[in-house]
Amino acid sequence: LYAPGSTFKTIVATAALDAGVAGPESQFPDPVEFQLPGSTATISNYSGRVCNNGNSVTLLRAFVVSCNTTFADLAIQLGAVDLGITAEALGFNSEIDFEWPIPPAQFPVSDLEDDLAALGQSGIGERDVRATPLHMAMVAATVANGGQLYSPYLVSRVFDADGNTTDSTEPVALGLAMAPATATSMTQKMELVVTEGTGTSASVPGVRVAGKTGTAQGSGEFPHPWFIGFAPVDDPTIAVAVFLEGSSDLGETATGGAIAAPIASDLIQLWLSSEQ
Repeated sequence: LYAPGSTFKTIVATAALDAGVAGPESQFPDPVEFQLPGSTATISNYSGRVCNNGNSVTLLRAFVVSCNTTFADLAIQLGAVDLGITAEALGFNSEIDFEWPIPPAQFPVSDLEDDLAALGQSGIGERDVRATPLHMAMVAATVANGGQLYSPYLVSRVFDADGNTTDSTEPVALGLAMAPATATSMTQKMELVVTEGTGTSASVPGVRVAGKTGTAQGSGEFPHPWFIGFAPVDDPTIAVAVFLEGSSDLGETATGGAIAAPIASDLIQLWLSSEQ
């Protein structure tokens, strides 16, 4: 389990849309730092700068450029309960039925209800929020599937020596995790991340790719680069989560956009070429 970092903003934005708290054009303050309520701590953006013009920023732009100040603010506006409803609809705090044990992704709703500072930190995928790469791939796949969450599986079909199918796995739907309209809106946001935001290195020539970058601090010394996404946008056949555990080899300035996104691009290209 690792802090998902800014990939968790996909869940926060989804919760805001589903709850009617904010839409793509909703305006938020655009400070250099966001003051956490009841705390002397602040949250700043990766660049240490504002996300737009220093006055206001839309939710859409905040998502595309991965604005920490906006998403800390938005998580607090949503509240732990509403944010938890979406996180749990996406499988957080639940066991995953899989071929080998997968620890449940964590969003500690009860711990955050009365701790707004911690909730703000959780809104950017830090504090005590945790997930596996498999689970974050499921989040990306859910957006690609129009909001429908499916149980993951390892083997699609089993063949005998003559090439005849002897067994197959049918996808098991776990429930609608977000409104279809929300999934459509999130797809648009995630595509803009790749075409003009923090995830441009995940682009694939001639293919529409949607995604979200993340650079998680967690509790380690070095940041963990992330990228989640899917392609092609108009008819998705692959969802990915790329995660690299922070290390001295990657360094203290490693980011999801610089390191994880190009790997996602290679994976998507490999997959799509194998389909042809």
